[in-house]
Amino acid sequence: MTVVGYFRLSRDEDKENYSSIEEQKRIIKEYASTRNWIISDEDFYIDDNVTAYTFNRQQYTKMMQKVK
Repeated sequence: MTVVGYFRLSRDEDKENYSSIEEQKRIIKEYASTRNWIISDEDFYIDDNVTAYTFNRQQYTKMMQKVK
């Protein structure tokens, strides 16, 4: 099965308490690998420094268009 990965990073004001983009990517790749799913680097959609309060996220929208 071919899958896509999405992650988002919302930085807090002091920029100390957030998960890294690379760590999220590593977790998604590992999860896909354990299930024998195929995910290429082109199939990652990343919204860096975008709040979760809105779904008006450029990469999220792009990903949803692809999977439809």
